[in-house]
Amino acid sequence: MGCPGQEPFYLIQRQLREAADGLLRFDMHEHSHGSSNTIPALRVALASTVAILLLEAGGGFLAHSLALLADAAHMLTDVAAAALGLWAAHVATRPADADRTFGYGRATVLAALANAVALILIVVFLAYEAVLRINHPASVDQNIMLLVAAAALVANLAVTWYLMRSQATSLNLKSVIAHVLGDAVISAGVIIAALTIHFTGWLTADPVTSLLAAIAVAFSAWKLVSDSLNVLMEGVPKGIALGEVRESLRIQSHVDDVHDLHVWCLSDQRLAASLHVRVSPATLSISPDIVQQVKRVLHDRFNVEHATVEVECDECPTDCNDSFPRPVLS
Repeated sequence: MGCPGQEPFYLIQRQLREAADGLLRFDMHEHSHGSSNTIPALRVALASTVAILLLEAGGGFLAHSLALLADAAHMLTDVAAAALGLWAAHVATRPADADRTFGYGRATVLAALANAVALILIVVFLAYEAVLRINHPASVDQNIMLLVAAAALVANLAVTWYLMRSQATSLNLKSVIAHVLGDAVISAGVIIAALTIHFTGWLTADPVTSLLAAIAVAFSAWKLVSDSLNVLMEGVPKGIALGEVRESLRIQSHVDDVHDLHVWCLSDQRLAASLHVRVSPATLSISPDIVQQVKRVLHDRFNVEHATVEVECDECPTDCNDSFPRPVLS
């Protein structure tokens, strides 16, 4: 910006990461439209999740099923996630201004973090309710459970497929996908619980399935929290090794050394870097060409679209430095 088990979450997240790694970074103008590309998908997600929420809430009350009501409660967070994501996508399209010179791209990261935290809170609530119901099992209408859960599962998988078709790699869209896919996990659990109750009469299957599904959803939510915090804390982007970046620049012509290297995310899809490059006195006069060479490597190999490079020449005599001041080029 990933089913009764945890694997589908990680498979989807891995596919999204691989898609992100394969994309080339575009210039500032093109990235201003990156969030707008997700807006149609988020609108569809919002409308779909509202419809599924109404279906599951009605079915849960009719069937007296905690698993279905848990699914409906989770769908409520899906609706909030899609609405928040849609709002953030609109905000992120705003151009840079004097107060926010890098633009509003991190609005989508804040939305992703809020959605992930909400997902964790709903998981805690569902786990608490499931434990209470395990101690006091209640009768349920497994037929209604099965029909409603099957319809919700198909709908959630369809929405997930539609969102993933957009090939967007933003954390904002990933967070919405995680919400919808998490609901699909719970729906699958409800189906398993309904079939178990139908064939065995074991009523505890309803809350036990809810608990297991909540645990599975928690893993996806925590991954989103981790990724969002990494962006907000300006950590090294996933997939970037500073040592590899440094060595790739050191081997370039006329570059003697690279230090004070920093790489971070301007938003969840835009990378930036700053660094100092040391050159010899003989090549100080061509420092603009060296800077362009360094920036080209950063862009083409590491997808860094915004780089600030300072050229240094420690061995230069005073008159050399006076003639060729150390430039800071970006």
